[in-house]
Amino acid sequence: MRMVRGSSPGRGSIRFGRLAPLLALFVLAAGGCGGPKLVEPRSLHSPYDQTQLWAVAPFANESGSLHVDPYEIADAMAAEVQHTEGLLVLPVNRVIAAMRELDLLAIATPGEAMQVMNLIGADGLIVGTVTAYDPYRPMTLGVAVELHRQEREITSRRFDTRDLTRSPSGRVSPGALDRSNPVAQAAGVFEAANHRTLSRLEEYASGRSVPDGAFGRDIYQVRMDLYAQFVSYQLLQDLLEREHLRLVSIVPESQAR
Repeated sequence: MRMVRGSSPGRGSIRFGRLAPLLALFVLAAGGCGGPKLVEPRSLHSPYDQTQLWAVAPFANESGSLHVDPYEIADAMAAEVQHTEGLLVLPVNRVIAAMRELDLLAIATPGEAMQVMNLIGADGLIVGTVTAYDPYRPMTLGVAVELHRQEREITSRRFDTRDLTRSPSGRVSPGALDRSNPVAQAAGVFEAANHRTLSRLEEYASGRSVPDGAFGRDIYQVRMDLYAQFVSYQLLQDLLEREHLRLVSIVPESQAR
């Protein structure tokens, strides 16, 4: 009986087994080259020439919704203040404790804001109100905020000041502040169905979301706590711009030259 000579199936399997690790490395390397591009998020800068200590009070609720968590909205604003170069922020709980000590249910007047700032040692205090709230997609969040400022010399601070490495031009010393309070106000209703709002949200989410996550940048449209951070960023930007313009307008002419 004649035997038919053929290739042994075991040899091919052995060759493939040796090449498999190399193929796996090639696939991983190719995947890494085409990975998501990381983008640095835009950041805000304070208008002062020295580091400032701010605080955020619990927000009032005038939206008519019972689902509003005023502490969550205040925490979102405090987080954005902390991310601003040249600003430090105290925990919202510190403000709550001070309000309890002063027997204040809410901060309704500039005098009460000044009392709280004196007690906690803050240079600035943000007081806000929720005016519109819908946590379901497309979400809606309306907020009005005002900034109160404390007049205190730099030498009395409880933290070390530092020179800002990326200070924009036109900054002035807090010693030039006037006595009017609140010194800046901002408000807006941000509807996720509005294309202008969506455009701003897309810009904000760039660099602040996991590129290969389940939702990507859309995560800011499904979680109200993250959407509140976006709204806080927009309003804080308005406050800082208004404060910058105010400070520049009160600089003595001799210092402006």
